[in-house]
Amino acid sequence: MELKIGCTGWSYDGWSGTFYPKKIPKSGWLQYYSRIFPITEINSTYYRIPDQSITKKWNSNTPDGFFFTAKFPSMITHENKLKNVKEHVFRFLSSLTPMYEKVLALVLQLPPSLSFDEAKPNLEELFSYLPDDFKYPIEGRHKSWFTKEALDYLKGKNHCLVWNEVQGVENPAKITSDYVYIRLIGDRSIQESDFGRVSINREQSIQKWSEKLKEIKDKVGLAMVMANNHFEGFGPSTANTLRVKLGLKELIWEEKKQQRLEF
Repeated sequence: MELKIGCTGWSYDGWSGTFYPKKIPKSGWLQYYSRIFPITEINSTYYRIPDQSITKKWNSNTPDGFFFTAKFPSMITHENKLKNVKEHVFRFLSSLTPMYEKVLALVLQLPPSLSFDEAKPNLEELFSYLPDDFKYPIEGRHKSWFTKEALDYLKGKNHCLVWNEVQGVENPAKITSDYVYIRLIGDRSIQESDFGRVSINREQSIQKWSEKLKEIKDKVGLAMVMANNHFEGFGPSTANTLRVKLGLKELIWEEKKQQRLEF
């Protein structure tokens, strides 16, 4: 099983001085991040479709072999709930053209109010015109997404149902495709002003996910794991803890080296 572990986003002020050296300007953060991690999930696409000038910079600021995933815009998933969204989808796909070769997956994070039965016909229409260039993990948060009917449907279509740890969702983490996509989100108890340090220790939970990944290593070809700051307070640390528990090499960035020298 190929494993790619990263963070949901990279542009957080609280990471300056804890992940990013303070001497590096914000414009250089992605370039630095991509030297440490192999993948990131773009959260900003949920709020707005980026201009091609921006995605061109994202492409040029990252090396070959680095990958992005991105969330579908909320106008597609939340405002219109997948209905009559073809124009928005094509505009979103067009925005990604400069970085097409580095986009691995586009995430359909659906609102908790959207049931499987309500989404199904619109989902089928959506997949009828989505290109085969990317993977499209579906993050259903309504409890109906975890029923036998929904799981059987997703398996039949080879659609990945996102595994997540997020407040209010009891996700059974069932395999529905030839890959898995995991989002470690947590809750909203950690304020953005506290990003950059671990303020909630979820090591036991990370241990659980590492064991789950070990269990499926011969069942899927790819696993993508994205750590959010709301999970523990510091996405890079969460991602690193998971790596170590999986027996992978600990990632060391400049600020971590400095902290160890000072200690």
